[in-house]
Amino acid sequence: MTTRADVVRLSSASRAIVDMAKEDLAGLIAGLDFTRPEVVRDALLEVVPVLVREYGDVAAVAAAEWYEETRAAQVPGRFVAVPAAAVDPAQVEATVRWAAGGLFTEDAAGVLARLEGAMQRYITYSARETVRGSVAADPARPRFARVPSGPKTCAWCTMLASRGFVYRSEESAGDLGRGFGEDFHDDCDCQVVPEWDAAAHHIDGYDPDQLYDLYQKARKEAGSGDLTEITAAARRLEPDRFTDGVHTD
Repeated sequence: MTTRADVVRLSSASRAIVDMAKEDLAGLIAGLDFTRPEVVRDALLEVVPVLVREYGDVAAVAAAEWYEETRAAQVPGRFVAVPAAAVDPAQVEATVRWAAGGLFTEDAAGVLARLEGAMQRYITYSARETVRGSVAADPARPRFARVPSGPKTCAWCTMLASRGFVYRSEESAGDLGRGFGEDFHDDCDCQVVPEWDAAAHHIDGYDPDQLYDLYQKARKEAGSGDLTEITAAARRLEPDRFTDGVHTD
């Protein structure tokens, strides 16, 4: 079965790759003249998509190797995982233009933070997409789930993770879009984790049954089937559990 150590290896590899990209970005920004915001914006438009592509490719290869190694420890037969393509450069450029808006409104300090968050999402997307694509192509037909990897996560991710190992399609466990099972936000630490053992439903530190009980409790509190409202209720019900919990006292 897939173990917590496996999840840690995957998340640690992705985090290290993202950190290298952030260092490169910080080095670039440190050498720019912020009194000329249009020049800074143009430099970011030139460099950030390249960083996302290059480090995204590294993350995809690392995820492919991880998938093959994790699979080999559980099922017989050879499988070659194919690294996913990087995010569309046009999408990255649009994000850079949005983030660079702060250069013209005296919010230059926030530009780096916004770009770092977006780069993390885009680079990690390549790793997640590699795992999802491998699951879809794997003749061993593994299940997979969205598994938080940090000590504490947000309510939204917790609600999505409550579904457990039930995902089958490439889109099911999360994408760049919005919707149930289709959202990885900036700085999200969730991993797409495959499981080949049909009898396995838990990973150390990840109990989908417990999370689903919380989901049902929050749904009852919200009086709605809308995930946004359910998530808001969860934040109020158990605020200390989440990174974005809401204390009403």
